[in-house]
Amino acid sequence: MAKGEKQAKDKARGKGTGKSQPLAPPGFMAAVQAINSDMKKDGEREPGLTSARAELRRALSPRNAAKPLSERSQTEYDRGAALREQVPLEALGTWRAPEGRPDPVAILEVQAADRVADLVPIRYGRMLVSPFTFLRGSAAVMAWDLAQAPTPDLRVQCCGDAHLLNFGSFAAPDRRLVFDLNDFDETLPAPFEWDVKRLVASFEVAGRDNGFAPRDTRRAVKAAAESYRTWMRHFAATGFLDTWFTRLDMQFVLEIIERVAPKELAKRSAKQVAKARKRTNVGALGRFAEQVDGAWRIKAEPPTIVRMRFEDHPGMEEIVLGAFEDYLASMDPDRRALVSRYRLEDMARKVVGVGSVGTEAFMFLLMGDRDDDPLFLQVKQALPSVLEPYAGASAYDNHGQRVVVGQRIMQAASDPFLGWVQGRGEAARHFYLRQLRDMKGSFDVSVMIPEGFEGYARICGGTLARAHARSGHPAQIAGYLGDDDTFDRALARFARAYADQTEDDHRALSDAAAVGRIHVVREAS
Repeated sequence: MAKGEKQAKDKARGKGTGKSQPLAPPGFMAAVQAINSDMKKDGEREPGLTSARAELRRALSPRNAAKPLSERSQTEYDRGAALREQVPLEALGTWRAPEGRPDPVAILEVQAADRVADLVPIRYGRMLVSPFTFLRGSAAVMAWDLAQAPTPDLRVQCCGDAHLLNFGSFAAPDRRLVFDLNDFDETLPAPFEWDVKRLVASFEVAGRDNGFAPRDTRRAVKAAAESYRTWMRHFAATGFLDTWFTRLDMQFVLEIIERVAPKELAKRSAKQVAKARKRTNVGALGRFAEQVDGAWRIKAEPPTIVRMRFEDHPGMEEIVLGAFEDYLASMDPDRRALVSRYRLEDMARKVVGVGSVGTEAFMFLLMGDRDDDPLFLQVKQALPSVLEPYAGASAYDNHGQRVVVGQRIMQAASDPFLGWVQGRGEAARHFYLRQLRDMKGSFDVSVMIPEGFEGYARICGGTLARAHARSGHPAQIAGYLGDDDTFDRALARFARAYADQTEDDHRALSDAAAVGRIHVVREAS
């Protein structure tokens, strides 16, 4: 290989030149997990924790945040800055429930009308666990609230539900672990700050749930906002292609851990990474299925997993197989060629998440020609985005397609088996399909200590900035956000005020359950 060609390839991989930087050093999340492992929530620290925290902070700050902008980007930056005269950054920090604000329980009841009636009580039960679980399930409530605030109306492809648990790790098509947003049920073009506000509010509410000191929670909230702001400025000075292909690749995770964590924790983290890599379709086969009379069948775990036997539902087999053909038709030809080689063995209804509970959700078990070649697909109903009443209708007639397109725009590396379909029969519901489990992982924020919580906030903020920069105008957004911490402090004020609102709304739902207005099913912990 010629020297110039090798340097070009190394540069593309971020090696050797010092000019290419990923969103954050690969392996950051495992580093945070290492720091948090086996530490008590009461504040006990291990040696080297302070230096590890400083290392993570340095690592998560873009090295070229002040890089000069191109002439064209500078013009866009100035346009964004001018918007502060119309909507000052300080205005983003205000929240007070306006007169005539809808009853939050009533909003949830309206949503329940479009959901499976038997599952709605489970949804309420999950939301009542804590103010944080309420926040997770109340994207529709917050959408109304966000729409009441002044906005510079700098639009991006929004997630619509960018709370801190809708980020996680999964396998990219090249089989490398990446960290990114992972839930797009509510995705829609909308003002960028709607996603950022939901993110910082989730850190404030989760920090309170964890019992953190207000100062520690505030630091995490500001870290998320600061990371979003500084990384958006980074992308304003970055080429479109470099921005599009930027991703948080966890290949070099152990190198980061060795730098910032004690040896014992580094060993444990290596085991955690290895465990994540085993969360594959083959692993799911043992978890969710069993052989019955020589055939693979999904194991029933009612009420969360209920087998849907064709023999019990006349006509269902024809509908499902027809819908599966429509799903294949929505895929690119190369992916279709692969999936069409599998045969559908079994299906079941599967309850998922908090906000999604009550929507139709199924799992398909497909098998190849061998018993060690399964493919599990998740089939999720796609309802209109909660942002639609305020941001405008989707450009797509099928909301499953809306979800898939939004996911592909926002994610650096998307599931190759994404597709959509419209149900047959009278209901004609919209669905999208994706892999059920492909090295997917999330992080338990309830056991994090403040330093790890703050680090996680930084990575989520930067990840969201990268996702927005793929569709929006990063220079305009960066110009609006400015170079100082005014935006960070404003979002911290908003997060505190909205966390108070969330606690009030959580109590309202609890009161509704107490008087019998809603029926609640509380699951065993």
